Amino acid sequence: MKIAGQRFSIVGMGKSGLSAARALIKRGGDCLISDRRDDQDLKNIAKEFEGRASVVLGREVIREGDVAILSPGISPNSEIYRFAWKVASEVIGEVELFYRLFGGRIVAVTGTDGKSTVTSLIAHLLRSGGIDAYAGGNLGNPLCSLLDEVGEDSVVVAEVSCFQLLTIKHFRPFVALVTNIAHDHIEYHGSFEAYVRAKSRILMNQAHGDFFVRNRDDLILAKWLTLGNPFAHNNGQKVLEVSQNGPVRDGAWTWGKVLHLAKDGRSSEICGVDELFGKGMHIIENSLLSCAACIPFGIEPHVLRNGLLSFKGLRHRIQFVKEISGVRFYNDSKATNPHAAAAGINSFDEMVVLIAGGYDKGLPLDPLVDAVSQRCVACVLCGDNAETMASALRKVTNVVIARSLVDAVYSAYEIAVKTGVKVVLLSPASSSFDAFRDFEERGERFEEAVLKLSIRRGQ
Repeated sequence: MKIAGQRFSIVGMGKSGLSAARALIKRGGDCLISDRRDDQDLKNIAKEFEGRASVVLGREVIREGDVAILSPGISPNSEIYRFAWKVASEVIGEVELFYRLFGGRIVAVTGTDGKSTVTSLIAHLLRSGGIDAYAGGNLGNPLCSLLDEVGEDSVVVAEVSCFQLLTIKHFRPFVALVTNIAHDHIEYHGSFEAYVRAKSRILMNQAHGDFFVRNRDDLILAKWLTLGNPFAHNNGQKVLEVSQNGPVRDGAWTWGKVLHLAKDGRSSEICGVDELFGKGMHIIENSLLSCAACIPFGIEPHVLRNGLLSFKGLRHRIQFVKEISGVRFYNDSKATNPHAAAAGINSFDEMVVLIAGGYDKGLPLDPLVDAVSQRCVACVLCGDNAETMASALRKVTNVVIARSLVDAVYSAYEIAVKTGVKVVLLSPASSSFDAFRDFEERGERFEEAVLKLSIRRGQ
């Protein structure tokens, strides 16, 4: 892609927008950067671009004829999104830009839950096999920020969201992986079908020589690449399957307590389920998906085993925080939808006091209700959707409404002590935007509250 002398309008000064701007300016691009926000933080950031690019704050601007690079947070239903398609010569996102500037192979990971863990784990497994691998994307570090580190022999494992996939055009990953599909982001896409269609775009440009890692246990994904399926994108790519219900021909599988790697119908043991970095069906699923994604790179089972055993898991995903008077606190702030929260709850073999609530995305609460009915002695709810959640969860367990996350921590601890429960789990089943910048900040505030409780209890 020619950059020098070309004009670009970058809309949104979040991490991905700024990363795209820096990459383009370094390569001689003529950039206009804009953001509808106009706060002191952005004014400070804008100083970086003085004399190097034009910056407009307080409104979103696209120059006619420019290549428009849109932030993934910009809704397709927004005025600026529609305007971009009218005046820009091309509309893309940071993921597409990275693809055009990077000459190496890409493993792209999307899905509803488990994306960040799988992205990080694949990169870890590849590095264990001696491959120069990097993890980035929606994980937190934008892909374009990796351009100065990677070479043509590098492999980039990219977490890509449904929002980012809407603005791809030529993006063709060597390996495409979809973890699972459940209800999420309906408020953004307008319908569940539109959400699924956005996810399926990860396969859009694949062809013979590429690989698709499919979760066969997912009822929606099991039908992808089949004749007549609207999300087929069957372009000759090789399918690698994973299953927790028995053998697959090519991919990874388990039945009982052992993970296996399968190639051309022949299976080899990787490791035991009890050796993995965490507990729960979702940990097994994430491990199988990650191992299958390494097959195209020739990583052997014994190397995968060593990689799985040395992986420590992700921050804010069922992360142990502290034990206070026999009660263990876990941070699962990354569980931003009911499906993910249910997986977190079900990862425990004992009863739990759950802390949940936040920004209401209007998703079905059925998975959460089912998990709570089996595993939770009580739920402490806070956030904008606390009352909505309470109306559903009161049918299956005791519910307490807290004024804040700090109050929720104290209430959950008191309930745990009174009932003899040993686990308090923050697994919100909601986005964080009602009170926090993102799920990371919410998790950090939770950990701070637990530490304050510990000091108060003299521990």
